[in-house]
Amino acid sequence: MKKLKCFLILAGGFLAISQSSFAQKDSSGIYRTAADFQQKKLSYAINYKTEKHKINDDFLFSASKIKVVHEGKAYFMDKNSTYGYKSTAGEVFRFVDNKEYKMLNPEGQSLLLYAFSKISTASKGNVRHYSVYFFSTNASSVPQPLTKSNLKAAFPDNHKFHDTLDENFKTDDELAAYDGFHKMYKVIRVFESSLK
Repeated sequence: MKKLKCFLILAGGFLAISQSSFAQKDSSGIYRTAADFQQKKLSYAINYKTEKHKINDDFLFSASKIKVVHEGKAYFMDKNSTYGYKSTAGEVFRFVDNKEYKMLNPEGQSLLLYAFSKISTASKGNVRHYSVYFFSTNASSVPQPLTKSNLKAAFPDNHKFHDTLDENFKTDDELAAYDGFHKMYKVIRVFESSLK
C-alpha cells in the first residue's frame, strides 16, 4: 500500500511539472520583476491557445504605461515598475526607461541579447525600420550597446572570450548574427564556448 501511495505521489508530481512547463510554453502575461522573469512567473497569465487577452504597451498619450485587458477587465501599470511581458506570439519584451526591448534569447542566463526598434525618415519621406542591438549580463542589469569593447568590459577576466570575439567578429555589426545551424546567436555560442 505504501509503495502504491509513493508511486501515485511521484506520478502526480511529474504530471504537474510537465503541465507547468507546457503551460509556460503557450503562456502570455506580465513579468512584474526580473525575479519573476527568471522564475518564468507570469501575472495576468493565460494560455494563448485557448484564452484571449490583450497587452498594449504603446497606447495613445501614455508611452509610460502598459495596459492589460485580462478576463474582461483593464489593468494599467507603469513601465518603469514593470519588468516586461510575454506576448501571445511567444516573444518576450523588457521595459527599460519606458522603452521596449525585444529579448532575442529569453532562455539565456548569463548573456541576454535585445533588439530595440528604431525608425528613420530618409529623403523623400521614406520611412525605414531598423534594429539596434543591446546585451545585459543578467536579467536585472541594464542593457548596453552590443559592441566588442562593451562585451570585453562586461567580462574583464574572460580572456578566452576576448580572443574569440576578435577571431570571429571583425565589426560590431556582425555581433547580432544568428547561427542557423546551431539555432542560436553566434555571440552566445562564442560566449558559452569560452566558459568551458
